Amino acid sequence: MNQALILNLDNEPVRFTPDGKVSVLDAIRAVSNSDHPLPLWENLKKEHPEILLYCEDYSFQKEGPGPVVDSEGWQTIWMLLPDYLSDMN
Repeated sequence: MNQALILNLDNEPVRFTPDGKVSVLDAIRAVSNSDHPLPLWENLKKEHPEILLYCEDYSFQKEGPGPVVDSEGWQTIWMLLPDYLSDMN
């Protein structure tokens, strides 16, 4: 079985599946410098449910399933994030 890859972005671990999909919560945490990416993700899903079309669940070791996306999915999330990040400030 292939193992997940972990990259550190500004000392924040971001997990990737063996086929290159990124953990949504890890990526949001890394780009927002927030210890609480879940509320941001929940708001994003609520206001833009179409992003769920890009998501699938993946279980990283010792954790329950969490959302992961491919590069197209992350690009879609990335385009929406500035509005949510400005609301955090």
